Amino acid sequence: MPFWRFSMRESTTFSCVSIFAGIDYHKKFSLVTIGDESGAVITQQRLPNDRIAIKEFFADFPTAICAVESCRGYEWFVDYLKDLGHEVRLVNAYKAKLIAQSKCKTDKIDSRALMQLLAKDFLPTCYQPSPAERRLRERLRWRAHLVRYATRMKVRIHSLLDKENAGLSAPQLFSTEGKKFLRNIQLSDSRKALLMEHLDMLDYFEKLVTAEDAWVKQTVKGSESAQLLTTIPGVGNLTALVILAELGDITRFKTAKQVVSYAGLVPAVHSSADTRYLGPITKEGSKMLRWMLIQAAWIAVRTSPQLRVSFMSVRNRNGKNPGVVSVARKLLKIAYRVLRDQKPFNAELVSKPSA
Repeated sequence: MPFWRFSMRESTTFSCVSIFAGIDYHKKFSLVTIGDESGAVITQQRLPNDRIAIKEFFADFPTAICAVESCRGYEWFVDYLKDLGHEVRLVNAYKAKLIAQSKCKTDKIDSRALMQLLAKDFLPTCYQPSPAERRLRERLRWRAHLVRYATRMKVRIHSLLDKENAGLSAPQLFSTEGKKFLRNIQLSDSRKALLMEHLDMLDYFEKLVTAEDAWVKQTVKGSESAQLLTTIPGVGNLTALVILAELGDITRFKTAKQVVSYAGLVPAVHSSADTRYLGPITKEGSKMLRWMLIQAAWIAVRTSPQLRVSFMSVRNRNGKNPGVVSVARKLLKIAYRVLRDQKPFNAELVSKPSA
């Protein structure tokens, strides 16, 4: 019998009672704790991350409810457990740590804690994106990485020029004319060679970004929801896809307030007795979604009179940064209503109370 198999009688199965599995997932192996409804440990095994080993181990527990932390590379594991017929709960690792924090931290302790929280229905879970949503997120993040790589090349080119006090006469270095100027600029031989390599890399990354932008445009054309989102002031093709990818199934939110809280655009609250303090925004959830909404808010302030009035009202009291965050929050609430009702933007949504 393989070492990962359950060590009791080979014919032992647990199909008549509720079985819970806490799984501490790692890249090469997983620590699995099987328990019952009371949280008592039935068995605990270290499994290699191999489909055959996983299938043979869970054959004794055909309908286990499994808890797996949301971490890097979990997707194939969760999908395979579902294919085997198990129910899977994706764990919010940050909140689980707050609940089950211990001075002694081992894989066995973490796995057992997940199982017990699951059995007692105290497990903090997070949203499980569909395979299509995961693919969309990965593609959009790839585009974001390409833009960062291109930006790094530009910064390094500036650094090379600054070392010889060159390039000051070309105000737009990375336009078509600017790149011609850079290829003909006079530098020392070693730096000129580096500059040429940097320019070639920049051209390569910009070509990839252009291809991704074409994909974004084509994807929006094939999505009615994305097209509806682009009717909102400040929301372009890329922002629309990011909203769809990061929010996922919009029906899981009951109100617009839940959506902005999920995106981390609400202020933190510190309240004790008669003292109540509102801090900066929580910044929970998707960093990419918040960043895109902030950029969209700056555009919306310039293009929408209603949103500009809202921005000025907050800016005059608290400054421009809180003002633009308030507009980003309002844009996300509008996006929620547009997706929920499947209707394009109209100006009445700006002043409509949260619902």
